[in-house]
Amino acid sequence: MIARASRVLAGKARWLAVASSSTGRLATCRTQTSRADDGLYDITSPFGPVSPYANTIYELMVKSATRWGERTALECGVTGRRVSYSSFLDQMQRIGGALQKGVGGVEGLSVGPGDVVALLSLNSPEYATAFSGILASGAAASPINPTFTPSEVARQLADCTPKILIVDTILEDNALAALSLLPPSPSPPPVLYVMGQSKSGKPNLAEIAMDPNIPFAVDLKPTDDATAVLAYSSGTTGLPKAAPSTQGAVKANLPAVLHPDVFLLTPASEDYQPSMMGLMPFFHAYGMYMIACSGLLTGCRIVTLPRFEPTTFIAALKRNQFEILHLVPPLLNFLLQPFVTSSDLASLRVAICSAAPSSQQDANALKAKAPNPIFIQDLYGMTETMPSMATPRGQERIGSTGKLLAGFSARVVDLETGKPLPPGEKGELWIKGPSVMKGYYNRPEETRDILTEDGWLKSGDVMTYDEDGYFYIVDRIKELIKVKGNQVSPSEVEQELMKHEGVAEAGVVAVADDRAGEVPRAYVVRKGDKVTAENLEAFISTRLAKHKHLAGGIVFVDELPKSATGKLLRRTLKEMAARG
Repeated sequence: MIARASRVLAGKARWLAVASSSTGRLATCRTQTSRADDGLYDITSPFGPVSPYANTIYELMVKSATRWGERTALECGVTGRRVSYSSFLDQMQRIGGALQKGVGGVEGLSVGPGDVVALLSLNSPEYATAFSGILASGAAASPINPTFTPSEVARQLADCTPKILIVDTILEDNALAALSLLPPSPSPPPVLYVMGQSKSGKPNLAEIAMDPNIPFAVDLKPTDDATAVLAYSSGTTGLPKAAPSTQGAVKANLPAVLHPDVFLLTPASEDYQPSMMGLMPFFHAYGMYMIACSGLLTGCRIVTLPRFEPTTFIAALKRNQFEILHLVPPLLNFLLQPFVTSSDLASLRVAICSAAPSSQQDANALKAKAPNPIFIQDLYGMTETMPSMATPRGQERIGSTGKLLAGFSARVVDLETGKPLPPGEKGELWIKGPSVMKGYYNRPEETRDILTEDGWLKSGDVMTYDEDGYFYIVDRIKELIKVKGNQVSPSEVEQELMKHEGVAEAGVVAVADDRAGEVPRAYVVRKGDKVTAENLEAFISTRLAKHKHLAGGIVFVDELPKSATGKLLRRTLKEMAARG
């Protein structure tokens, strides 16, 4: 996710960051820009051309699993249960074959390209084999957030109409409740498979995966236009929407993610196998592509954790001595707590942060705590684009979202005019590339809102970029607060609040005001109990312009609402504010 920003128009000055032809590594120069006659400023990736994989995703998994044989592919970080690459390959192929033939389900039921199989599970070795088995069948996998309520699960099922629903045993009751809530439909409800012993007599997918009598999947070789993953956006600015990723999109994105200046884990070799913690949710693009898919394609041992729990997390950290950790800002902050010791971080060489840019203060504190040098890599992506930016190897820029991945181009456009802007100006990020979705599933109106006719996806993120091609998030467009016509960035106010020694976390949203239209309100998690609202109001009044002051008040809370990846759920804060 590195960015060479270049003027796409011929004859104009270019951003100077090019890949060295002799080494394949990135060589960068100080960027220069000039304004073209029509005012366009297009930024493109500096990575040398990366060709999409020629094989299907299923074929890529088979190739990797065959190579690494009896090495551990997946390990449960709670029970220690291990699955070798050979076993993973066998189970993936048998699950794919069972789904194609309807084994254990409805007589004659089969799935393939054009069909959907939903997956509701916490992270586990079984999740990875089931997800891969769905792809082996040729169908599209639609992961469901395991924290969803039955009504939320039912809403996704009603929207994507899967033929089959695969569920973790611990979530079977949730799945059954969701199925009972499905509205009447011409499509039959999905057939339920359980990954383990079912309470309600449903087919046991774990037994099917181990049954030598189940035939392997037939390689249906789906076309590049076939949907591979039907993932849902987080819904932080509205109800979740399905953003289809095609086979071709995934095959184009994975080599960009695995570029040696982006994927900082050393791939397996004959005498070495790396390990990664599989804590980031696999239903989310971050965990799905950056950990599960990338790890399995590079011969990695992935240690899965079903959820964040301090004791099991620290135990996994001590036991495995990971060189790379995938984090979100709250988890990075957790590593700074006294019960995580310096020796626990002895093996750590790279901390990768996504969901939000890493805090300069926390990142530097982690560097100081760890006994060895740590490189901080920030990532950026959307469900609609897959991973699309990252900090390049050896070019740390804490607080940035990095540079564009190979194949991507971007613009930062004026919020009012839509005019592309030069470096340093704030505007909406527009992004284009082979892994950008072609449109929301069955949502033509929402698709028209987010995609231009010539293929630019409007991210909704307010960003700037610098002359080296690094991008910086300022805020979300729909989250900007309008105070008497002045725009207030919630993130800016939050960052200032976080500088107060008595603030652990802060979230800022708009509340209605008769005179100003909207004013900011802060929800704050305190460090200790001494700080007061008056303290913080006085603190902010000396640091920010008057229209950015917290006229909507300060509310102290025990915790802020967050998504499974640690992203602040501002929509939930707004609902809290609406209730008073």
